[in-house]
Amino acid sequence: MASSLRPTWLALGALCVLALAVRGIGAQSTAQNDLKAVDPKDIKNLIGANKGKVVFLNFMATYCVPCHTEFPDIIKLQTKYKDSLQVIEVSMNDRSDAAETTELTKYIADLKPPFTVYIATSTDDQYYKDVDARWAQSEALPMTMIFDREGKEIHFYQKALTLADMERDVTPLLAAK
Repeated sequence: MASSLRPTWLALGALCVLALAVRGIGAQSTAQNDLKAVDPKDIKNLIGANKGKVVFLNFMATYCVPCHTEFPDIIKLQTKYKDSLQVIEVSMNDRSDAAETTELTKYIADLKPPFTVYIATSTDDQYYKDVDARWAQSEALPMTMIFDREGKEIHFYQKALTLADMERDVTPLLAAK
């Protein structure tokens, strides 16, 4: 009798494993779909919507090693100056590539930034040009633009910044009323 139950238990166990696997895949798909895509016009609107705050606009990608170095410092910056600074983070991962969006989703889930990470609607040359012609010349990542409280661009960088670099540029803008 015990041996006749064994196939049933094995089948039941296999169904449970399959159900969990399908559930995991569904969760991944949902998380990928939660990434809000932004085009250059959307980015300009986000900057405008944050008038009164200093805006730290950063472009990164999970395949960019310097971006991984910089990202934890961006989190610290937002956390420290949350009342008067807004980080706008845009990933340049290819949103049509499931592996890249899965990697981005996992990266965000692991680091839990206190700001939204958007994903670019495109990774073609025109996207870079529409964001900033200077960036279009190299398409280097990370790329950062810092705006004062009125929405005027004050700093532009195509390199990883340290927390000290960020605070050096942001602190005077925060002090200006």
